[in-house]
Amino acid sequence: QLEADQHAKEMERLALIKKMQELELNQKSKQLTQTTDALAEEKKTSELKNMELDVANREKKVKEQELKQNKLYMLILLAGLAVVAVFAFFLIRNIKQKKKANALLAQQANEIEEKSKIIEQKNIETEQSIVYAKRIQFSILPPPHEIASHLSNYFILYKPKDIVSGDFYFFSEKYADVKQKNGNVIIAAIDCTGHGVPGAFMSMVGNEKLKDAVDVSHQPGIILNELNKQLKQALRQSGDATSTRDGMDLSLCSIPAFLNGSEKVQIKYAGANRPLWIIKKGATEVEEVRATKHAIGGLTSDHQEFDQHEITLQKGDTFYLSTDGYADQFGGPNVKKLMTKKFKDILLSIQHESMAEQHKHLDEFIEKWRGDAEQVDDILVIGVRV
Repeated sequence: QLEADQHAKEMERLALIKKMQELELNQKSKQLTQTTDALAEEKKTSELKNMELDVANREKKVKEQELKQNKLYMLILLAGLAVVAVFAFFLIRNIKQKKKANALLAQQANEIEEKSKIIEQKNIETEQSIVYAKRIQFSILPPPHEIASHLSNYFILYKPKDIVSGDFYFFSEKYADVKQKNGNVIIAAIDCTGHGVPGAFMSMVGNEKLKDAVDVSHQPGIILNELNKQLKQALRQSGDATSTRDGMDLSLCSIPAFLNGSEKVQIKYAGANRPLWIIKKGATEVEEVRATKHAIGGLTSDHQEFDQHEITLQKGDTFYLSTDGYADQFGGPNVKKLMTKKFKDILLSIQHESMAEQHKHLDEFIEKWRGDAEQVDDILVIGVRV
């Protein structure tokens, strides 16, 4: 019994110990649960704080980013405003400058227009003066009826480059005896230095001095010798470097005063740099009588002698005096000089034509040859048929 009681007590004690252990375990479990809950709560609180902090940081970063963006936008805006301001400044300045320039241009245009009117008026007055000078120059040329009374079968092609000319033709009947129907006439083609107004001045001087020289003699060689002396004297030409070098080239002939019906005639010729061309009836080539290779005036000596030639011509023969203007004219398909050889070929090709037809042919040919090219020099061609 005792053992049973002891065993029961022992069992009770063990049960009590177990219960106490269970209570202790429950207590510890409860404490652990509380600790765990506390930790979890603390962790949750910490995480919440971290989240709040992260959110705050993000908000801060967002605000900083927004602030940077706002600053950037502000800088861009300011830069844009600055560019606009600079552009506006230059635009306004450019507009002002253009207005000023336009005003200046308008003023200059008005001034130019006024000056143009003045120049135009001066040009009109100058042209009118030159046109009047042409009348004076043409008045010194021998009238056609005067020449025709002695040379019925002739032509003169005369084409000044400008209104007035440095070329001129000369005719004198001083040594012709109208009553006796004999004697001689002088005919010449003269090319003065230059063309236009300067050439015209020279032609006036040359014409007067040629008249004076013809008064001295009817021999072509002597006439040119005398003309050279008188022209150099009139222009005060000497060996001095400051003296003028202007002068004349010419071909001059003395021919019987009345060629009508003549079967054979003798002509006398002298030239200064300009030859005499002869085309005999039925001939296929041009005969050239060479000129003395010196000009009248300029650098030519006062004592220069000019060779005189005597040529016998038959009825139907033709001779030509000319300046260099016809052969020197540019034109044709390649805009080149006509040249002397082609000029001679043209003269040969028209020998079957009358002198009037030759004049027309030569005039039309040179105009067609020239085309749109400028006339480069005065043109003078004289043709006489026996």
